[in-house]
Amino acid sequence: MNMKSTKQIKKSTEISPVRWILGGLVTITLFFQTKVADPFNSPKQWVLLVVAAWLTGYLVSFRNIIFSIKPIKTLFYVVNTFIAFILLATIFTDFHYIAIFGDTQRRNGFVSYLALSIIMVATAIFIRLFNIKRLFIVTFFVGTISAIYAFMQTTGNDFIKWNNPYNSIIGTLGNPNFAAAVMAIMAVITFSSVFNSDIKTHYRISASLLTIFLIYLIYKSNAKQGLLSFILGAGIFLIIWLYSKNKKLGISAGLSGLLIFFISVLGMLQIGPLEKYLYKPSVSLRGHYWRTAIEMFRNNPLFGVGIDRYGAYFKQFREVGYPLTYGFDITSSNAHNVYLQFFATGGIFVGLMYLVLNLFIFRRAVFGIRKLNGNNKLILAGVFSAWVAFQAQSLVSIDNIGISIWGWILGGSIIGLSVSDTESSTEDRKLFQGRQNDINLSRSLISGITTLIIIVLVSVLYRGENNTYNTMVGFNLQNETSKNAFREVNLKTINSLLIDPTYALNSAINLIEAGFINEGVLAVKNIYINDPRNLSALTKLASTYEQTNEISEAITYREKISNLDPWNAVNYLLLGIDYKKQGDLIKSKAMLSKILSFAPNTEVAGQAKAELVN
Repeated sequence: MNMKSTKQIKKSTEISPVRWILGGLVTITLFFQTKVADPFNSPKQWVLLVVAAWLTGYLVSFRNIIFSIKPIKTLFYVVNTFIAFILLATIFTDFHYIAIFGDTQRRNGFVSYLALSIIMVATAIFIRLFNIKRLFIVTFFVGTISAIYAFMQTTGNDFIKWNNPYNSIIGTLGNPNFAAAVMAIMAVITFSSVFNSDIKTHYRISASLLTIFLIYLIYKSNAKQGLLSFILGAGIFLIIWLYSKNKKLGISAGLSGLLIFFISVLGMLQIGPLEKYLYKPSVSLRGHYWRTAIEMFRNNPLFGVGIDRYGAYFKQFREVGYPLTYGFDITSSNAHNVYLQFFATGGIFVGLMYLVLNLFIFRRAVFGIRKLNGNNKLILAGVFSAWVAFQAQSLVSIDNIGISIWGWILGGSIIGLSVSDTESSTEDRKLFQGRQNDINLSRSLISGITTLIIIVLVSVLYRGENNTYNTMVGFNLQNETSKNAFREVNLKTINSLLIDPTYALNSAINLIEAGFINEGVLAVKNIYINDPRNLSALTKLASTYEQTNEISEAITYREKISNLDPWNAVNYLLLGIDYKKQGDLIKSKAMLSKILSFAPNTEVAGQAKAELVN
């Protein structure tokens, strides 16, 4: 082998996995697919799985680094324990499809966290001081694209006509809160790079302009959590920077920041002078979500209610005040706090291990910042501050894949930077360059086979998503040919391999409403058999049997609903009417009493008095 090819191999070994990690970060953040039922979350999950699959070969090939560097070894064990407990909780989950792939338009199932864990460990192995600038360059690129697209959205020039009930800025994540959160993380990173004298002046100027632009767009999104996440992240970076210049000044800034943070939290809770600026009704709404999550955990402490099954149990554990305030049919599929979500859906072991994982990252960040000097300290401070911004949004929001990938890669980067050689990058480079012959068959084989399996899986999932999308195309149901085509496309969706149960249910409802009642009801029953907690399926079965005057069947399903949704006055009203139709006035009046016991001043109570009184 000649000298030139040897150098090429060394360079390839050194940067190839970093390219996959950062390329995955770019793609997962920006990628969406308009020809599927869920254009944002599902495509991001698919890319996440492919990237993680390819990196498995590198984890095996460079396992010597994992077990020879103590912090990375500790991370490996913590992450593996976390995944082992999620797997155990998945096994004990009552509906395995959701536990594995995640709930509809969430996709926070076992496979997503397994993939994120693989990427975090790979990041800790391969990210060091000598290549961390690639992360800053990638952030600048993604931040620029995201800012341009968000600006197009806020000015009404989006090239895609989204069915969007929110603020126009949804970015490439599908929601203003998510878009603002990821822009806040990127803004913290670009802000920190302005202070690094090793970075060229024109880039620092560009970074400062991009930071200002991102802050403006976060403000325009009206997502205060994004603005607060940026302020917290940027504030922590400034405190570290000031402390490195002057300890007394840094301590003063830290105490001032702590006071401001405390007053801000009080303002969000409707207390203090910042209330009118920081409080939003959604804060009270999140309080309901958090208390419901705590109640789920209290009743299921070991394994939770099931991975990503918050939505299936929400109505059973919600407080009575929630439906009385927001409506009897309104629900939530997430605790809007990542830590509470893990405790509620995975149980104490999953929740604690996620907490341990993040505490370990925090500890390594503190160690690394104290160890490093000069601009190297600022680099780690910037990464750490962006990670804190991620953690801040995770306390009040959902673990969206487009945001999570940033948190997990930043966490892995903190570990990698904390073990970087402080004097020279030579020793760090040797870790990766000493295995040039490892462009070997084993690594390629492991990565190739694993990726191929994931691609097959993704193609199956894509087919179901695409079939569901095709059911949304307009059909003329007055035309017999078009009506039969509508029937066929919905049956095709229902029978798709690994189809999301919500998509199958929507197609079954389409069949019922188009007049194919028997086929539709059979499909809904199959969905209910697989998931007896599916309230949407139960409600559709009850209403269909009421429409066909099969009242005894309707009563059976309405009684099941009352067990899973004990504070639903509308269901009690309809159940009371069904009892009355059968001549059971005692049970009918019992439903009236039930409604009046917790919802006496509602419109439903008035209807119940008119309908259920003999």
